[in-house]
Amino acid sequence: MINKILVAIDGSPASNRAVALAANVAMKYDASLHFLNVIRDMQVPPQLMKMAKVENIGQGRMDVLEFVANQILGDAEQRAKKAGAKKIQKTIERGDPATAIVKRAKRHNSDLVVLGTRGLGKVKGTLLGSVSRKVANICEVNCVIVR
Repeated sequence: MINKILVAIDGSPASNRAVALAANVAMKYDASLHFLNVIRDMQVPPQLMKMAKVENIGQGRMDVLEFVANQILGDAEQRAKKAGAKKIQKTIERGDPATAIVKRAKRHNSDLVVLGTRGLGKVKGTLLGSVSRKVANICEVNCVIVR
């Protein structure tokens, strides 16, 4: 039975489709949804920093990344509720996305992990690495990768 669904989201189109699928499954099984956004240590694009100044978000890189993560999580929550999901949690973590997703799934006894794929080709995905591929390889619970 599916009681707890972890949905790793990053705001990409595939991630948005993962939210829709997970919300549908959650509604059918009366399962709880746990949305996770992982902030990876990265350079913030100049355009995003300009927007942060205009919006008075804060001057630090982490302030901007947390603001974006909260926007992504809030949007996912709204769409899941609109689809009929009732039990929803949201979390932001920092670090390597694949590792954080797998650890969160294990810590919270998730029955299913749902995440999107960026759609890298086989060669590019192998060379650059893919979060969805890593999660599917190391996660101990069932994973659904949405394209």
